[in-house]
Amino acid sequence: MGQAPLVKKKPRFYYGWVIVVVIALAQFTQSAEIFPVLSVFLKPMTEEFGWSRSVFTGATSIGTLIGAGIALFIGPLVDRFGARWTMVIGFTITGASLILTGFIDSLWQFYVLQVTGRALVMGAIGLAASIVIPKWFVAKRGRAVALGGLGGRFGTSITPLYVQYLVTTSNWRVATMVTGGVIWALSLLPTALFLRRRPEDMGLLPDGATPEEVEAQAPASGSPQSHDRGAAVEVSLTLREVVRQRSFYFLLTAFSLAFFYGSAQNLHMIPYFTDRGLDAGVAAAVVAIWSASGAVGSLVAGLLVERVSIRLVMTAIFVLIGAGYGLLLLVDSPTIAFTWGVLVGIVQGGMFILYQIIFADYYGRDSLGSVRGVVWPVQMIANSAGPLVAALAYDFTGSYSLIFAIFGFLSLISGGLVFLAKPPAPTSQTASSPVKQE
Repeated sequence: MGQAPLVKKKPRFYYGWVIVVVIALAQFTQSAEIFPVLSVFLKPMTEEFGWSRSVFTGATSIGTLIGAGIALFIGPLVDRFGARWTMVIGFTITGASLILTGFIDSLWQFYVLQVTGRALVMGAIGLAASIVIPKWFVAKRGRAVALGGLGGRFGTSITPLYVQYLVTTSNWRVATMVTGGVIWALSLLPTALFLRRRPEDMGLLPDGATPEEVEAQAPASGSPQSHDRGAAVEVSLTLREVVRQRSFYFLLTAFSLAFFYGSAQNLHMIPYFTDRGLDAGVAAAVVAIWSASGAVGSLVAGLLVERVSIRLVMTAIFVLIGAGYGLLLLVDSPTIAFTWGVLVGIVQGGMFILYQIIFADYYGRDSLGSVRGVVWPVQMIANSAGPLVAALAYDFTGSYSLIFAIFGFLSLISGGLVFLAKPPAPTSQTASSPVKQE
């Protein structure tokens, strides 16, 4: 595939920042199918229809599993053609599925619509959106991904609040229809008009650099190659080379565990808080604080890993997440709940952002979609299993205490695996110049 000639003069404004805004809007609206929002619907829907929590969770689990299969094809497509039309089609159908959910009167209708929306968000939209920004930035990748991720953090803080308000003042049916309309209103047009595949297609280089700047920063022939994102020569491994790296399997396992317990926590946190005696409105406010605090954590982590080893930062984050489950088990008042929301929100916000960065840092931009397309299905299987396991644990024991304690231990294991996952060292065979023609 050809690409536009590279610009000689540094652009006044780098188009990559437009990409950041578009992805931020996309991540804001896709929060309608993310567990903190679905958590608001869990109690009112199960109580109206007489479903168990496991039955409700089953629809999200099936949708996530189907999304895992879709992801196998989406990753390579994004590498080749970009994410624009994948996301436009996904948002169109997902918005429609949420609007139609407001009219259901049986379980099979809920399953058809929820499975469809969840599969597209988790298998297509979520994966495609997470690939785009790392392809546009190298030296500034941390801050760019963090800024784009603010859309998701605002989505998981604002959306549960207005959804809970609509459920309380009207009903859950109105709430689902409004969230579907928000997806259409905020995501379709910006994605269709402004999203682009990668900077080289517009005659640009990552970060808005010029070829002269890249040449000036390039290491001398025969000198050691740097793994720093600021270096002009970055690692570029093919998928075949990546799957031979031991670090790949450590990261895959660590983040699969994180998706397992993280998705379970996100879906069940509002029911957990109300089971512990908190008012539903207070529980939704805790989730909003948790997500808003994640925005702070995202920015801090994004800037930090431009200076500190991402492996060490991620290890510390997983250890702190494990400790956070201990605090969660102590919640018995709004004060402790809000404290948990602030502290754990900051830490988990950092984890979410660094997860999007680490694969690009370790293995490069060129095959990022293909690599993530292999990783994502495994993580989606874990994502689908976690909420269902937590629901079954609750249905059998009447409490989330045991399963949340197990989740804390699994987070410590994730931290150990990331610590062991040392990045591959660039070599002349695995280094790729940003000016390379395809």
